[in-house]
Amino acid sequence: MANLSFILGVIGNVISILLFASPIFSFVSRKTFWGVIKKKSTGDYKGEPYITTLLSTSLWTLYGIINPDGLLVMTVNGAGAILQLIYVILFLVYAPKDAKVKAAKLVCVVNVGVLGTVTAVTLFAVHKNTRLTFVGILCTALTIGMYASPLSAMVPNAVGLFLGSAQLILYVIYKNKPVSTNPSEAIEEEEEEEEGGSAHPARRGIEMNSSLGNV
Repeated sequence: MANLSFILGVIGNVISILLFASPIFSFVSRKTFWGVIKKKSTGDYKGEPYITTLLSTSLWTLYGIINPDGLLVMTVNGAGAILQLIYVILFLVYAPKDAKVKAAKLVCVVNVGVLGTVTAVTLFAVHKNTRLTFVGILCTALTIGMYASPLSAMVPNAVGLFLGSAQLILYVIYKNKPVSTNPSEAIEEEEEEEEGGSAHPARRGIEMNSSLGNV
């Protein structure tokens, strides 16, 4: 069983490395980093996915290093971190100036600041017996956050759908209700409705007596 687990782990590592390397080994498509190098421009590429993936693979590499049984985790994520670092460097070289500055700031914060802080805290502030759990929880949370990131685009749309539906329902309810242009008449009508319509005949009688007196 141990040998089978190791074999399956190696197969999984090979597949993961191929996925990490997909932006460079696909020579057929121009939408790869070979195209970026050839055109000397990143085009519509975004740097954030590669920067966050670099952080994730780096943290998982740290997890594999401190884990006595983490050889496979360390190797696959170490290779992934190297590939992601290459992508980030290429992006910083060929990106437009504004995108380059933004990406450079993000690299300093995420891949230097966050990674350095986590590494320092793990090695010097966390007890040896809890280091593995501490880094594992961080790695898992970051990985789940990366996979769940597309939901951030769905949430505003869901809120907009709810508000738009509410407006449509209100329109259907009140579209046939008459609107009074005179505020005083609207107040009188509301008072008449509250009194059960009893004020309306009385007002009509007063108006008839007034007209007879004028005659």
